[in-house]
Amino acid sequence: MKNTPFNYDDLALLTVELPDSIKNLRYSGRFDHVLCEIDRLLSDNTHPNFEPIMVRRLELERFLAVGLAHDYQVPFEDMVENFREKYPNFTEKNLVDLVNSGHADFMVKTDGIYFENAAYSNLRECCGNYLAKLENPDFVSSPNPNGEQHEAMAYMREHGRSSWRYRIREWIEPDEQHERPGETVRIWLPFPAITPEQSGIRLIESSHPVYITDGPIRTAYAEFEYHAGDRLEITLEFTNTAVYHDLHEEDVTGEIPAEVLPYLAEVEPHIVFTPYLKKLAAYLTEGTDNPLVKARRIYDYVTSHVKYSYTREYRLFDNIPMYAAVNGRGDCGVQALLFITLCRIAGVPARWQSGNAVHPPRNGNSGRVGSHDWALFYIAPYGWLYCDPSYGGGAKRRGDTEAWNWYFGNLDPHRYVCCTEFQRQLDPAKTFMRLDPYDNQSGEIEYSDECLSYSDVNCSKKLLEAEQLP
Repeated sequence: MKNTPFNYDDLALLTVELPDSIKNLRYSGRFDHVLCEIDRLLSDNTHPNFEPIMVRRLELERFLAVGLAHDYQVPFEDMVENFREKYPNFTEKNLVDLVNSGHADFMVKTDGIYFENAAYSNLRECCGNYLAKLENPDFVSSPNPNGEQHEAMAYMREHGRSSWRYRIREWIEPDEQHERPGETVRIWLPFPAITPEQSGIRLIESSHPVYITDGPIRTAYAEFEYHAGDRLEITLEFTNTAVYHDLHEEDVTGEIPAEVLPYLAEVEPHIVFTPYLKKLAAYLTEGTDNPLVKARRIYDYVTSHVKYSYTREYRLFDNIPMYAAVNGRGDCGVQALLFITLCRIAGVPARWQSGNAVHPPRNGNSGRVGSHDWALFYIAPYGWLYCDPSYGGGAKRRGDTEAWNWYFGNLDPHRYVCCTEFQRQLDPAKTFMRLDPYDNQSGEIEYSDECLSYSDVNCSKKLLEAEQLP
């Protein structure tokens, strides 16, 4: 699929209202008709002629329509059959129960309910106890604290901090159908960001010469003539240090340094102070001027209200925090953005941080690296503090109050930070729409006339070494 060059600033146009004819078709899931209607509206014979802003918004909607059609392809009946392969007694009512649990991302189209492509694996992960009872009615769930998290919490309380050195290998390549020998390929792989948490950052080796950027979305960038079987592979090393914070409401001063003030601002199209979110923030923080109390109330709301769910690609959302607040579901980044937006509305500076969760070898497991997002918020005199609504919400749902409280203000050292801001351009800028225009955790590939999608590439991250430092 050949692509049209994308103006990164056009992302802000997702806030522009669409014509009713487009909205009606989109909300009924008739994406082929959306494309036809966009063509009609942009034709020379259509009245009124649209100003350039609406033209660009409609071209952006064309991209969203193709992506949404791709992401929601599993009909209700097929999802039931998927579950029956493992759970023979599974019924349509069971699937309705799982949907009502709040963990399923789905779309209602004119011919029925369609699930997001990853919904099956998400529901199996999030609703394991319910599914276990289908196989064994006598099944009783037992408390299951996360041992990795509790070991980190205990160590940090005793020592005040915890440092781990990691060595990780990453690679990305076009799949066999998208190999184009002899053509120039451009590739961006995540690379450890320069942050207070991370030190000792080193590129150990690389399959091709790379340029290491220093921007808020840090990458190892390579541009070379592609040969069959080529991949960009890098091995990197860094140390992550998590510092323990013992927070007390009475110590908070409420001061906000000038360099922190930008983290109170809106950033279209997602960190937007909508009427609903403004009313919600006012409701949650009513009766207090203490920014730590405000942030805690917002954290409690997000971790109680938003169920964990895989979602569509972020580039296919109009407004991510509104989706989380209204639908009550979302993955780690969706939850983090809702927390960030509500904090900013309430006068608490907040910002994005993301990359990967690193799980060191434990109990016979070899360890792994997986994409993850979280947030920071500023409270004087402590400075920047951490908030992980996804980890915190998971702890709350399994009855782990200690971990729920921990992930408001503290983090663990099992992190690989690549991105320190949300919605920032790559360096050098990508020609086409990014696979994730707000973040970069798995990598991006493009040719001179084509951007490869997630389904067009193979990529992986592997933990090679993990060592706790004294």
